[in-house]
Amino acid sequence: MTTPLPELLALVPTLNTDPKQPFVYEVKGNTIVGKWDIVSAKSLYPKEFRTIDKKFSITVELDEKKGTWKAKEKSKESGAMVNGDGISFGSSTKSFSGKSTNKSFGFEFGGINATKDGVSPVLAWSFDSSRIKGPLFALLEANGWTKKKGLFG
Repeated sequence: MTTPLPELLALVPTLNTDPKQPFVYEVKGNTIVGKWDIVSAKSLYPKEFRTIDKKFSITVELDEKKGTWKAKEKSKESGAMVNGDGISFGSSTKSFSGKSTNKSFGFEFGGINATKDGVSPVLAWSFDSSRIKGPLFALLEANGWTKKKGLFG
């Protein structure tokens, strides 16, 4: 039996109980949105200044009549660099609907890196989309909601 939509949406805040979790879930209308600010830093090296900003979000649209859900993923990355060669900027946004797994990591050493956690000579980050999708999809399945079949499903 499918849990009624209002009751399901009321359960979403229970996914935010771990303060060490690098992402958060929220309800927006009849959708569930998971957001992960993967890395946001400013780095100063002897001959270079660089910024990096990576974000990931997943939006789950719910069809109350059919008891199904569909997920849309969005990745956003931007950055800038100033060095002896000049200034460069970059930005990209990727959207995806379907099944995917994304993993990435980064490690930089030797500069002065400022993040929301403070200043450090080391900048390290990791991302695995299954960490944000797993708990959300498990909540939906545990409450009787099924993933909407795709074009070839």
